[in-house]
Amino acid sequence: MVHRQKGRDHDARFLDIAATGAADAWAVGERPFGTDGHEALLVRWDGERWRRLTKELPEAARNVTLTKVDASDPANVWVIAEDTEGGESGLLRFDGRRWSFIPDPAGSSEVIALSGGQAWTFGDGRARHFDGRTWTDQPIPIVTHAAHALSPQDIWAVGEVDPKPDDPYAQTEPAVAHFDGRTWQRMPLPALSLPDTSLPGLSAVLASAKEVWTVGGYDTADGAFRPLAYRWNGTAWQAVTIEGGRLTGIARDSGGVLWAADGHRLFAGERWSPVTPPAPITTMTGGKPLWAIGEDTITEYR
Repeated sequence: MVHRQKGRDHDARFLDIAATGAADAWAVGERPFGTDGHEALLVRWDGERWRRLTKELPEAARNVTLTKVDASDPANVWVIAEDTEGGESGLLRFDGRRWSFIPDPAGSSEVIALSGGQAWTFGDGRARHFDGRTWTDQPIPIVTHAAHALSPQDIWAVGEVDPKPDDPYAQTEPAVAHFDGRTWQRMPLPALSLPDTSLPGLSAVLASAKEVWTVGGYDTADGAFRPLAYRWNGTAWQAVTIEGGRLTGIARDSGGVLWAADGHRLFAGERWSPVTPPAPITTMTGGKPLWAIGEDTITEYR
C-alpha cells in the first residue's frame, strides 16, 4: 500500500474523518485560538486538495472542538461540537448547501449519518434517532464510543458498561449493542480476566453483511496499553489476538484488506502484520483511498 501525506497543519489537532467517495471527505478537530483557547477545525477534500471551511460554520460553533464527523452522502454530513471556550455544545448538520446548528446540552460522544437525511447520536447511556424531521429517544444498554450502520434496521454500537453503577471502584466491561429496527439489545462478548484497574473499552467498529469487527484496549498494571479485538461471525463473538497498544481505529481498504491502528502502528490483514505509518494515527476511514488522521496530519493510503 502506498501512502501520501495529503494535509498537514502544524497548529491543528485532527480528531475524526469521514468520506463518502474518492472526491469527498471531511475531517474535524480543533486549532489554538488566542492565548489558551481553541477554535473549531473543519476541512473538506474535493478530490484535489483539502480546503478549510471553518468560517462557513454558524457562529455558535466557532469556539468549540469538533470531535466526530460522519456523512452518508455529500448532502448529509453530521458533526459533534463540544463546548470548550465560550462556545455551545451541539450538533452540526450540512445539507449540501449550508450548515445548521442543533443545541445538544447533554452532549454526544458519537454520531452516524444514514441515507434519507437520517442520523443517530449517542451519549452517556442514551441514543437519539433523527428521521429527517424529528428526534426520538431510544434506550441503549451501553455507553457508546463508536457505531456503524449497515442500514436503518441494522446498526452496531460499541463501548463499555458499568456492571455495578453504585460502586465507584467497579471495573467497566467492553460492550456491544445491536439495533434491529425496533430496539437496542446488548450482545454477549467472551469473558475477560483483567486487573481491576485495566479500564477496558471498545473504541471502533466496522460492520459488513458477513462479519463485524470491533477493537479497543485496556491498561496494564505497569501503565502500558494493550489491545482488545473481537469478531462477530454471524453467530457469536470471538476474541482475536493482536499485538500492539490500545487500538483506536479499524477500516477495510478497497482491496478488502483489514487495517487496525494503535496510534503509532498499523496492523494489516487478518495476520495483523505491523506497518509503521509516516505519522501517528488517531482513526481512519476505509475505501479508496483509505484516509488516516493523527494530530496535525491527514494521510492517504492507496
